[in-house]
Amino acid sequence: MAALAGVIALAVAGQARPGPGAAATLVASAPDAGVIVIAGPVPGKIRVLYARNGGMVLLREISVPSGGDVRELALSADGKDLFVGTEASRYALSTRTGQVEAQALAAGASRYAAGRAARRG
Repeated sequence: MAALAGVIALAVAGQARPGPGAAATLVASAPDAGVIVIAGPVPGKIRVLYARNGGMVLLREISVPSGGDVRELALSADGKDLFVGTEASRYALSTRTGQVEAQALAAGASRYAAGRAARRG
């Protein structure tokens, strides 16, 4: 699954040539669920793919509410929930509906993640 995600990222990156300062292509996957999400090269758009047995299907394309460049991308283990961070905000989205499940996670999520990283390190 990781190799497939890498191949997808290279293919997507090759489709468009972003200019200087453009956001990098981000990929997150939930191998057990067969879900891969890709952010880039189009700002504010995320593609949700289902990949199993060598086949792949585009499930949906999600527009990020703020429309900005996606800076962070994480996917739950079951592939149902997606965490997206832009330069302005952070969102929890449903990969099944594309709807925003929670908004304004910026301050709380960053502090929580930083606290967890500090406890691990």
